[in-house]
Amino acid sequence: MQSLKVGLVSSSQLSFPGDKKSVYEASAQKLRALSGQLGFELYVHPGTVITPDDGYAAVKALEGEGVDFILLQCTSFSAGALAPIFARARAALGLWAIPEHADRGVLPFNSFCTINMYSGIIGHYLKDYNIPIKWFFGDVEDPLFRGRLAVTVRALRAIKNLKASKVALIGGIAPGFDDLYDDERTLIRRFDGIRINRLHEYSEVRDRAVAYSAAQVAAEMERIAAEAGGVLNRRADETLETNARFSLAYDDFIKEYGYDAIAVSCWPKFQDEFQYSVCAVVGGLNDKGIPTACEGDLTSAISMLLLKYLSDDVGMLMDMGAFDRADDTVLMWHCGPAASRFCRQNGYQLSVNYHGMAHEEGAKEPNCCGVTRDMVFDPGEVTIARISGEADELLVANGSFLGDTKPSFYGSRGWLGGLSLNGTPIGALDLVNTLLVRRFSHHFPIVRGDYSKELLEAMGWLGMKKIEPVPYADYLQAPNW
Repeated sequence: MQSLKVGLVSSSQLSFPGDKKSVYEASAQKLRALSGQLGFELYVHPGTVITPDDGYAAVKALEGEGVDFILLQCTSFSAGALAPIFARARAALGLWAIPEHADRGVLPFNSFCTINMYSGIIGHYLKDYNIPIKWFFGDVEDPLFRGRLAVTVRALRAIKNLKASKVALIGGIAPGFDDLYDDERTLIRRFDGIRINRLHEYSEVRDRAVAYSAAQVAAEMERIAAEAGGVLNRRADETLETNARFSLAYDDFIKEYGYDAIAVSCWPKFQDEFQYSVCAVVGGLNDKGIPTACEGDLTSAISMLLLKYLSDDVGMLMDMGAFDRADDTVLMWHCGPAASRFCRQNGYQLSVNYHGMAHEEGAKEPNCCGVTRDMVFDPGEVTIARISGEADELLVANGSFLGDTKPSFYGSRGWLGGLSLNGTPIGALDLVNTLLVRRFSHHFPIVRGDYSKELLEAMGWLGMKKIEPVPYADYLQAPNW
């Protein structure tokens, strides 16, 4: 993962008597130490910026250093003409005010007034540019400053990496799953630099899968069986060889093309040709750190990649299968493609999926095929995030899995409680109503931990909108597109 490079620069004016040079040097020294803790590179621009010519020279130097984020410390009151110069630089901009460290007598710096003025200039004088900025206040050791900077570093680092990523759709969108169709041009425009290939065919992976030797397949079968905690349904064993072949095929395919995330069309070609479900392979790819979305959901694959870059952790893609008004929970469920990261306490078993064929009347078990991962998710907090609309909206929800405390259906699943939307608590009925009224697509990328602050900040830098809550009502509610 690429690191974020921060450029620190000072602005000031000669008329304020505070020791601006010493303050800036001390700030730079402390920020260097903090950069190691927060995981960013730091370039410190020498001297101070006073005149517009100084400002243009500083921006040229910062851009020459390849900084991603300019942290402009307004060490003392500074000329208003500097604000547009830094605001229109290629890098994101933060405005930093320092404390006066005095409460009477001569005003030493008048620093806060400067970021107030600069914010106003950027918001009013440059209003047509829609330039996002973030303010900071305090000394480097101040928790207010550190907390705000930590969120910014994680958000901007994730955006930087997402824009440098390669993503593929293999086999198209699963037939009938038309709510997953998105124009990739909107994604490319929003995440300028991302490379998307949606032209790969299922046959490219299938042809690899059938070509492996018996010895190669046997070793992969042994690995897959060893990682699972047993077999829940015998039909999983019947297709374990096919599963091993496609596991090898996807590994080699991704290695050859260098993709960072993929979307797999899991229906119906695998079922038609092999009477087989690729769910367990999807889970295995997520285990290996390759965000993989099923049903050809390219937008969820990119959303999963965003979560990976924020969390440096493994994710999964779920449906919402049920909700319970009694305890304000929702059931996150899918056929069986979840990563083992989510079931470390009790592991998973290999099982089966519905394969789209009619169930036989009087049969003792459903008409099904392997291979899936049957698991109940460990308890703990998670974040849900998915790009939506014309790649101009982002769902940000949180909750905590309850563990194996409520009945649930076979598959990869977990009941989720303690729900919130955009960082604000929400009941299950209001959440469900919001998703349905807003016509939200039926997939939910999930990662462990709470990254709502980082996601909400990323939305600000990217010019995206929240999915606003729609409280439940008995009457028909319009989506307000």
